[in-house]
Amino acid sequence: KGGRDVILLDHRRERADFINHRGLVLERAGEAETVPVPATADPASAGSAGLVIVCVKAYDTATAAATAAACGPDAQVLSLQNGVGNVEALTSVLGPERALGGTTAQGANLVGPGHVRHAGNGETVIGEPGGGTERAGRVAELFAACGIAARVTDDLEAVVWSKVVINAAINPLTALLRVKNGALAEVPAARALMEAAAAEAAAVAAARGVRLLYPDATAKVAAVAQATAENISSMSADVRAKRRTEIEQICGAVVSEAERLGVAVPVNRSLLMLVRGLEGSYGRTV
Repeated sequence: KGGRDVILLDHRRERADFINHRGLVLERAGEAETVPVPATADPASAGSAGLVIVCVKAYDTATAAATAAACGPDAQVLSLQNGVGNVEALTSVLGPERALGGTTAQGANLVGPGHVRHAGNGETVIGEPGGGTERAGRVAELFAACGIAARVTDDLEAVVWSKVVINAAINPLTALLRVKNGALAEVPAARALMEAAAAEAAAVAAARGVRLLYPDATAKVAAVAQATAENISSMSADVRAKRRTEIEQICGAVVSEAERLGVAVPVNRSLLMLVRGLEGSYGRTV
């Protein structure tokens, strides 16, 4: 609708075939529309792209980077994923001149094959690993022309870590307690753990020299939990479906950096081990 050609690249051929046959159902504000959009599982058939947006789970970023490399030598490749290390994975394959990173507050849930529910609008922030803004600015302008609110940052690490701090506190707890985000702000014991996890992750960011986008991590995480009270976090959804989670790229990254920098993070370490244990126990529960 923004006047640009879009193609979906899916590693599952059967899902790509389904979308080609049925179209993509997009549900917004209680109304659904079917959008005809080409999909493929073969990057060579996608042609030469100007922009590749990587939306896979963080543990698949390296594989996605190799796929993006097959989409043309000039394509800019943008990660809007959770966790730490995604831009670095893109850079290692594509070079810093083609890698971009950022975060998005656009909310969406996968209802079923080829059926997406848009859960809410939010700002998308885009940056370059080297701190420049020219390439990121062109992508932000493209998004804006398509009706997607976007801005540019010259401090990508601050943007990424500001989201990691929130994710480290909310995602594993909602997965372990099997609750929506809002319960973490309402149940005193859960709130105490959430705020402690956020404070630890913020301390790690500070030790790295990262200046977060908010002054108080505990107040921010409580506000986010309340503002997204009805949301089921991606990690909680993964656990419900007995899928692999992104715990290693979130709490695992916090713990790894904490060890390197000499910062104590007992809550994040416990959350990491608990979610690892939960994943390892799929199919063994009584």
